[in-house]
Amino acid sequence: QLAIEQADVIVFLTDGREEPTTLDFEIADVLRKTRKPVIVAANKLDARHMKSANHYALRLGEVVEMSAMGGLGVAELTEKIEDVLPPLEEDEDTGENIKIALVGRPNVGKSQLTNTILGYERSIVSPVPGTTRDAIDTYLSWNETPLMLIDTAGMRRKSRVKKDETSVEYHMVLRSLRAIDRADVIILLIEAGGVTDQDTKIAGYAHEAGKPLLIAVNKWDLIEKPTTLEKRTPAQKDFEANLKNYLPFVSYAPVHFLSGLNNWGVEELVDDAIAIKPNAELRITTGQLNDIIRRAVAEHPIPSVKGRPVKLRYATQFGVNPPSIAVFVNQPELLHFSYVRRLENVIRAKFPFRGVPLKIEVRKSNPRDEKWEKHD
Repeated sequence: QLAIEQADVIVFLTDGREEPTTLDFEIADVLRKTRKPVIVAANKLDARHMKSANHYALRLGEVVEMSAMGGLGVAELTEKIEDVLPPLEEDEDTGENIKIALVGRPNVGKSQLTNTILGYERSIVSPVPGTTRDAIDTYLSWNETPLMLIDTAGMRRKSRVKKDETSVEYHMVLRSLRAIDRADVIILLIEAGGVTDQDTKIAGYAHEAGKPLLIAVNKWDLIEKPTTLEKRTPAQKDFEANLKNYLPFVSYAPVHFLSGLNNWGVEELVDDAIAIKPNAELRITTGQLNDIIRRAVAEHPIPSVKGRPVKLRYATQFGVNPPSIAVFVNQPELLHFSYVRRLENVIRAKFPFRGVPLKIEVRKSNPRDEKWEKHD
């Protein structure tokens, strides 16, 4: 019913080989009351000499005879649709909308969460995994902030997805990955039952995209009764600690516990998604950055490697979305990744990069760059 209400044109597909059924007539009665353009497409007529049964009896106007499998009549159907389409309105995506993508494995509750946020059933909610077939874009205003909500199809492990480019699921996953790429903020939904290999893989996709990320632990009401959101319960603290062990590469992502079905914790999740978006666009001056890193190196000097000193010359931010920082070192191959992680923690402690990945590149310095002061 919602799809009918939101449609500009309705195509009523029937079996052209058979007489209209009682159900066909019931559907026709519903469509007639919509006062919207309706095109009857009599399908399964696989040869040009075949004629449809009496589908004009549905009293919905002209009938297009076609075969979706054989391609017969498809062009005519397309022309009929174009003829009755209303003029194209200006795209609702003005560039001011914050694009939020909901991602996660099948049946984790993405569509239910979408419907709760919107207040009505826009996506198909079903216990059958994979009932959302595509990335569905919906525009809304959230406390006067324009949003575009992207409810994506559930992503399964690659080994379970047909590699055939003609398969529906192949394109479902492809569109989900594209949704991640075009989103401003990503919400990764996982179940309260624990983290799976699929969750880890999808978190990897989200992290590699370099977008602000939130982790939403859905169906938490199945673990314990909803309590105040201001304080973590012992069960939530344990879950979050385990989460950081399973997904250490996204430890920067804030964790929210919620129930999409019962609308508990949902408002706080959306508010936080809006709040962390500007963090991906934050810029630090070279002077500020070098001051922080200079102090960090003084407190914890970089260890030498087999008597070879490793000297950090300077650092500078060279990009945003995600924030990207270059660290110039005399011997970059000797700087251990654990020290780079230490520098990241120092930077995060001083600047509001909550919820966003930090990209730190270690580069070889120019031999003439011997003093920090040159780059302050």
